[in-house]
Amino acid sequence: MLFADGHLHTNPVKGLGARTVAKKFKEVNGWFMVLVGLSPKHLGFDMNFDGYVKSIDVLLKECEAAREEGLKVICLSGIHPADIDDLIVRNPRGGEKILDMAQNILNHIGKLVKNGLIDGIGEIGRPHYKTIPESFIANSIILRYALALARDLNCFVHLHLEQGGYLTVLDIESIVKDYNINRYKIVLHHSDIPTSEEALKRGFIFTIPGKYQVLKEAFRRLSPDYIVESDFIDDPKRPGVSSYPWQIVENQLKLLHENVVDESYLWRLNVDNIARFYNVSPP
Repeated sequence: MLFADGHLHTNPVKGLGARTVAKKFKEVNGWFMVLVGLSPKHLGFDMNFDGYVKSIDVLLKECEAAREEGLKVICLSGIHPADIDDLIVRNPRGGEKILDMAQNILNHIGKLVKNGLIDGIGEIGRPHYKTIPESFIANSIILRYALALARDLNCFVHLHLEQGGYLTVLDIESIVKDYNINRYKIVLHHSDIPTSEEALKRGFIFTIPGKYQVLKEAFRRLSPDYIVESDFIDDPKRPGVSSYPWQIVENQLKLLHENVVDESYLWRLNVDNIARFYNVSPP
């Protein structure tokens, strides 16, 4: 068996870093990962344009380190909606400057995509928790800007969204249609089961958190047309927030041994879907 991690972060400043994570993932037959940039605040940088540029530079080095360890890597950079939320909540009347900064950051990412240094935008989207209306609107504007940019670049996008089931997927589908975006470049990241069921109906790819109980329900209710993720944040101060990449492998194998899932289903998740969606060849 081969295994993939559809969305994770690494932190070489405070955590293990990509090289160590890649080595440990390979030990459990990991072959592919989507490495997503961290917010500047997690790396000790300021929350401004320069801080984002520095954090993206760290991401590029992390992606290269993982590749040097023999993994296939998709490298994504974006603006987490929690960052925009934090900026807007602290300054509700500063929306114009915050939007201008976000667009400049996305334009910088776009140039890196054009130059083949980054594979797409991620993560971008809306908060999954209650916040002030100004924050939701700001993130919605940035989301549309990012999707339009991704359309023009024909690059991948990982969306961080509220878990709204039918309403969430319906809204994303309407944006995709209005902006004439290739839905097969979009991933609904960290999807719950009801939202996943709606995504399947509308032909969107999505990632499921690799926790045991979530996977158990997904294996029983969903066709194998998605990708498993750890959403590892590489923060030793918050070890229980997400899974380790090697834990999602352990959970899948446990469910295989419990006869909840079979090898062909897992192969679809970890190899076939990855190869088709990201256009990469397994080892």
